[in-house]
Amino acid sequence: MRALTTELKKLFSNRIFLLIIAAVFVLNAYLMFRTANSGDSTPSDYKAIYSQLSGMTDEEKLDWLEERCGEYSGEHQYNWDVLCELRDECANIVGYQEYLENIESQAKSMTSVSIFAKPDTFNYRSIVKTPPAYENVQGVQPVFDVSKGIILATDNNFTDILCGFIVLFAVLSLMISDREQGMSGLLFPLKRGRGYLLLTKLAALMITIFCTILLIYCENLIISASLYGLGDLTRPVQSLSGFIGCNLKINVIAYLILYILFKFIAIFAIGAVLSLVAVNTKNTITFYGISAIILVAEGFAYAKIHPLSIYSIFRYINLISLTKVNEIFCNYKNINFWEYPVPLIPTSIGAVVVISIVSAALSAILYAKKRNLEFRRIGIKFKFGKNNKIRSKIYYTLYKSLIMQKGIFLIIIFVAVAGFLNQSFIKKYDVNDVYYSYYCETYEGVITSETLEKCNSEAQYFDDIQAKIDELNADGVYTSELSDLYKEFAPSMGFYPLQARIELIKDTDGAQIFYDTGYKRAFGIDGYSDDMKYAFAAMLLCIFLVSPLIANDNKYRMNSVVNATASGKKSYLRRNIAVAAIYGLIASLLWTISYAISISKYYNHNGLSAPIQCITDFADFPLNISVFQYIILIVLFRTIAIILASFVMLWVSSKCKNTTYAVLINFAVFALPILIYLLGAEFAANIGFNPLLSANLMLNDFSIIHLGILIPIVIIVAFEIKSSNLFKLRK
Repeated sequence: MRALTTELKKLFSNRIFLLIIAAVFVLNAYLMFRTANSGDSTPSDYKAIYSQLSGMTDEEKLDWLEERCGEYSGEHQYNWDVLCELRDECANIVGYQEYLENIESQAKSMTSVSIFAKPDTFNYRSIVKTPPAYENVQGVQPVFDVSKGIILATDNNFTDILCGFIVLFAVLSLMISDREQGMSGLLFPLKRGRGYLLLTKLAALMITIFCTILLIYCENLIISASLYGLGDLTRPVQSLSGFIGCNLKINVIAYLILYILFKFIAIFAIGAVLSLVAVNTKNTITFYGISAIILVAEGFAYAKIHPLSIYSIFRYINLISLTKVNEIFCNYKNINFWEYPVPLIPTSIGAVVVISIVSAALSAILYAKKRNLEFRRIGIKFKFGKNNKIRSKIYYTLYKSLIMQKGIFLIIIFVAVAGFLNQSFIKKYDVNDVYYSYYCETYEGVITSETLEKCNSEAQYFDDIQAKIDELNADGVYTSELSDLYKEFAPSMGFYPLQARIELIKDTDGAQIFYDTGYKRAFGIDGYSDDMKYAFAAMLLCIFLVSPLIANDNKYRMNSVVNATASGKKSYLRRNIAVAAIYGLIASLLWTISYAISISKYYNHNGLSAPIQCITDFADFPLNISVFQYIILIVLFRTIAIILASFVMLWVSSKCKNTTYAVLINFAVFALPILIYLLGAEFAANIGFNPLLSANLMLNDFSIIHLGILIPIVIIVAFEIKSSNLFKLRK
């Protein structure tokens, strides 16, 4: 018990950990409110309707909702989308018994159809197995009540991601900090310094995760209750929106308890797997790399494997899927286990428990049997072709970082991540943009008098169609002629933006027309956040490569050795600065090349030689440069920003006594603000290095805020470089 208390005190006495917890709870609350108010429907829209439905029976509520939906004329006091949503939800509740009866009848009819009637197939076995699963809920009668609050509290991804940061830091502090601080040599020889100690650390991790899950979801429920309300918690769980197919005979409050417990075990399973990785890796960077591979692979399996595939077991039974508690319990599902249906709920419960126990047990066993990592055996290795050539000092610095600290492993992972981002790059279908692309290709080239005449002729054509449409609409009768006119008029959605663009830029020297949607996306004009997604990956690469450069030497107290060498401290610092700059350059190039390939593939790269003012949003840009030169400007801006960030990371590394704290601090400073922005907190766009890394934020809408961010960063970095005399030659 004393050991457990000591581990908990060590964890919660860490100010960085307490700061992370506070930041997680504040950010989670902000994202809850933002999510509730970000769409077309607000909590007040739901409250207004629920207040009118109070005191009615479910049948009366359905009649009232159908009546309001039918009489909607555009000036109704209620939100029409909310009315329709609640009408469908109430209809499902009222028709629940009919829904259960249809399950049996559909099973009989489907098994008689030829494509489902083969007894040796998954489809047939699953259909036959489904009706008996609903026998225990035959007497259940759901009640229509407020569901939005419960769904908002339990069905969001950002809460899971934020909990993941707490779990990651707890694993680092509990499992790796002793080794980072050189304590393993003292702990291993003790009577309870191995297996018992590791089990104690896992118990501390379990308590931390449970308290985190309990508190953060209580916060979610409190916020949801204030925004929407939670309704009657004693009503059947089938009353919740989306849970009509649940086959569990429990009420809402019982489901919330089940949700918390399952979520806790699922998150602990991730923590136990990370602990297993931490116990069996020799340095922090390897831990991050292997952990990233596991989580990315699990996420890829969850996203890419089809639910009915014979490999669907890997989609549903993995670390990512097991955290999606609502998806597991909202409906009865069978997993295709090589043509045999396996119920998802009991399988998921068994899987999450087994993963937790097995990972924890293996961690304890392997930790108890492993040798002291602080003092490795000295072995003789023969390397054919080895020579005694003396190489430059920068070579050995790179060798230490890339080979000994496994930096090359991280670069390979980053290249794979860049490839994954390319694969997930999507050009959303937009019929307006399809027509716009067509007209851009039609009018492509330098704007001439012929171009203007052609444009005016096309505009007159659409004006004539519009006049005919207005004339027919005046009669108040929808005819086939009117339908045909609407079809002819549809391309105008792409023509009019091009016409406005031509009118705006026609007086620009060398004005050209080309398809510019891809450029607008790359320059952050249409609200895309591509720049910050790639910046997040680039920052992670720099964080994991740069953070160990000096911090790892500080861990082993190499300062005195370095200062006593012929090259001295200054040369040592200059080499590390050069390596940090190289890593920043690599991250920038990988980012730039990867994104350029995606943009060229889905859009095109025509018009590179045209003036940047030919793009509508850049008509007033003060510099007379081409589109290609503007791209070079952005790439140069981002490269300088990444290298500057790498220098700051190196300074943080020099101030830390181990790699773990250097990584965590750098992550909090450089990566966390980007992640907060990507989660939906738009205010984070102006925090820290984000404006510099994006470049689009600075160039598109430069403000005094950006100037206030840029100047202090440059001054601090310059002061640190000057005070360290990093670029002075050693006398």
